[in-house]
Parts: sequence; C-alpha cells; structure tokens
Amino acid sequence: MEFQYKLSMFGFPALCEDIDEVFARMRQIPIERAQAETLEQCYLIDLKEGKTYPIAINEKGFFIEGFEGD
Repeated sequence: MEFQYKLSMFGFPALCEDIDEVFARMRQIPIERAQAETLEQCYLIDLKEGKTYPIAINEKGFFIEGFEGD
C-alpha cells in the first residue's frame, strides 16, 4: 500500500492513498468544529511532490486551498 497524501485535521493525521480518500475523510468532520478550533492545524501534504496545502472552509464545507488535484 502506497500513500500519496497526509491529511491533518485539528491535530489528527491520516495517511491517504488517493485524493478521493482525502475528500471522504474531510466530509466526515463537522464544519462546526472549525468554529471551536483553529484551521491552522488543518492541512494536506502531497507526499510525492512535497507540497503543503492549507485547508479552508466556506459555506459548502472544507476545501483544499490552491490544490489542482489529479
């Protein structure tokens, strides 16, 4: 099993095989949590490229800032 991404949400890391798994994990977290905690602890690391992307929130939920995707 090869992991392409490391998602960290509110201090809890998760290794993910693909971007679909990343989005599935992000959907499981209630957006209300962002009101109680800081988004500074939320980011995505592309393990192949070595790039880090911040996680932000809007009216639709969490999203990855500046991520072009597969």
